[in-house]
Amino acid sequence: MQHAGSGGAMVQFADYRPLGEGCAGHPHGYEWFCDEHLANAQALASLSYSDAMTVLTRQYAPFADYPPLASSDPALWITEVGPNPAKVFALIRQAMGVSPSVARDLLAGGPFKVSQAWPQQFRVWQEALIQAGTQVEIRYPSSKSAWAEKANADND
Repeated sequence: MQHAGSGGAMVQFADYRPLGEGCAGHPHGYEWFCDEHLANAQALASLSYSDAMTVLTRQYAPFADYPPLASSDPALWITEVGPNPAKVFALIRQAMGVSPSVARDLLAGGPFKVSQAWPQQFRVWQEALIQAGTQVEIRYPSSKSAWAEKANADND
């Protein structure tokens, strides 16, 4: 039971724990409810999320699960190759494991994604690309970009 209308608020349940410092994502026990279900959810905030959802499901009906985000990790993108395309060519072949022809097409085609992972996992590539004179960005997904990515995958 999800509503796309306006209103609603987040409810913090008894088993809520904030994410650790430096972590990103959605913490367990902290959920959004529409105006229609908000008062009842708030009345159950002293329960664990699981127990509260059991009560709410009995009252209303099963709540729809949120579809998972397509790729929720940030991504390292090359936005400009810079003055050393041969070095960048070698780096993206190593980082991405692509063939020479694919690497050449990527370099010629404008901005492209090198890696999607937690930033510490691609930091070595980020630093090497910057040293080669490449302009890079770390792009964080939004629900809008995740839906677009899912739609593109469904159309392939």
